[in-house]
Amino acid sequence: MTDTDLKATFWDRVENVNVGMLSADGTNPRPMAHHAHRDDGALWFLTADHTDIGKDAAAGKSARYQIASGDAKIYAFVDGTLSVETDRAKLEEIWSPMDAAWFEDGKDDPDVRLVRFTPKTAEVWASDGTAKALYDMATSAMGGDTASPGTHGKITF
Repeated sequence: MTDTDLKATFWDRVENVNVGMLSADGTNPRPMAHHAHRDDGALWFLTADHTDIGKDAAAGKSARYQIASGDAKIYAFVDGTLSVETDRAKLEEIWSPMDAAWFEDGKDDPDVRLVRFTPKTAEVWASDGTAKALYDMATSAMGGDTASPGTHGKITF
């Protein structure tokens, strides 16, 4: 699979993932729900201004986002940078009823921070799915070959 193909697979599958683990340099990872937007080349997060992620985004820190989803058939760690976005139209675009649960005044809450995570590089494992992986492992074991349950590679955005 080429870098371009793996990148397309990444964006296709990450859209089907709800939550990963986000951490800026020097902080522990924390579960965060993302909004994937291939056209922006970004993963978007909503957080409160006073949180570590809100402060790290305001400082433009480097960060890592870790994804592990058997359902979406993707495992990855993505390195990039955080920034705060103030575009109200972008907030309106990504806002969901689930986001409203975190903010007393909804998207008008003064504590809402729209965070852009701009990926730079990633290491991605795109599996073929459980049934295919099990079949591959069984046939490899019987044939003395090494199993290959999917695609693995590094990509640059």
